[in-house]
Amino acid sequence: MAKSYSDRRRKGFVLALTEMDRYWGEILGDPAFYDLNYSDLFTRMWMQQDRWFRKTELYELMPKVSPRTAVKYVQKAITSGVLLEKPDKDDMRCKRIAMSPELVTRIEDFIDHALATFEQGPFAKSGKGK
Repeated sequence: MAKSYSDRRRKGFVLALTEMDRYWGEILGDPAFYDLNYSDLFTRMWMQQDRWFRKTELYELMPKVSPRTAVKYVQKAITSGVLLEKPDKDDMRCKRIAMSPELVTRIEDFIDHALATFEQGPFAKSGKGK
């Protein structure tokens, strides 16, 4: 495969990724949420943010961990208050889970920051070269 981009643009991309990761940790506060599995969970929930998920549906939003491990991740987020839990009115054995309004705001702030970071980076300029 031929070299498509300059090393300067590649380095700019890596710096933008680093900044994005830094901001994720800053905006969520709790070091436990710095885990990429929470990134999967929270951003995938955000894509359907008007929805109350069945608790078991959330485990599918973290494909890189086992369902048993996903249970622990989801419970940590509920206990921390970033995810809200309520009984399922149609099936009292189940719980429904949604993002807290504060988490929605934090995720949107993160996405906006990431977009600005990538749009302003040297790799974002037109063309593939220098």
